[in-house]
Amino acid sequence: MGLDALREVLKAKEAAPEVVEYWEARWTLAYQYLEASGSSALPRRRRKDEAEEANRIATQKADLLQEVAAQVQARQDSARDKALRAAKHFFDQLNQSLPNSRRKSGYGPAACWVDLTDYLRRLVLLFTDPKTRKKHDWQTLTEVLPHLAGLADVTGVAGWRALAEEIAAAYEEAHREGWEVMPSQGPELAAHHVYYIDRYSGFRAQAGKRAAQLAEESAFLAEEPVHFPPSPIDLDRYDPPRSHYRHAAPVSAACAGALPLALWVTDAPVPWLAVGFYSLVVFLGMWLVCLVRRAEARPD
Repeated sequence: MGLDALREVLKAKEAAPEVVEYWEARWTLAYQYLEASGSSALPRRRRKDEAEEANRIATQKADLLQEVAAQVQARQDSARDKALRAAKHFFDQLNQSLPNSRRKSGYGPAACWVDLTDYLRRLVLLFTDPKTRKKHDWQTLTEVLPHLAGLADVTGVAGWRALAEEIAAAYEEAHREGWEVMPSQGPELAAHHVYYIDRYSGFRAQAGKRAAQLAEESAFLAEEPVHFPPSPIDLDRYDPPRSHYRHAAPVSAACAGALPLALWVTDAPVPWLAVGFYSLVVFLGMWLVCLVRRAEARPD
């Protein structure tokens, strides 16, 4: 709304002079913000006249502008704190899947970057209008990044666009320079094959943390936000340490139970039985801790 239109509305409402001054100051602050940000919301044909009027009000009523700006900032801070408290539950759930700094096992960047891709996809959906949420079935990082950059317009936090550009540049570099020619392990020593080496796990972890920080700065989620579950991941290939633990656990359980059973069947002395049961108790204790903590799908 232009200043002339604002004055006409206030005149029609028979606003008191102090109310007119207050809203002129509010308008001036909004105009200065839009002008500083290079917004296209300012009409070009009237920009010169309104810029002169905004400068005049800012010069003549500097104290009033400062007071109004403080009031506006206080209201914004209060609203942001309230929104952040309401969103904290969703952020806490989502941040359990933050990418870690462990190198991944995959056949290319798309496979190794799946943790960051899925995290960003679910983060963007928290800020997405529920009416259009079902239409957004993004599966690749290149599909997610434009929507991540779009959060700058949705939330007013410019850092989203810079983060999306940085991730896109690193992802492109990973596609271009992440491959190496490795010698074959077979009898044909002269043969070679191309192998992808994941060198960006640390970058992905930092990018995920920055996205989480920007989410807290943005705070205002879409109406009726939903915490979407993580996409299924082939952990046997994607996270080998967890896969090895999962496969070794049944063997460890069998060994821990077999020792006291064997000692008991052979009528071993009581002290030896105590040693066998001690190993079983230790194993069961560790197993119980794992169940209670419920190790995440992507542990670091």
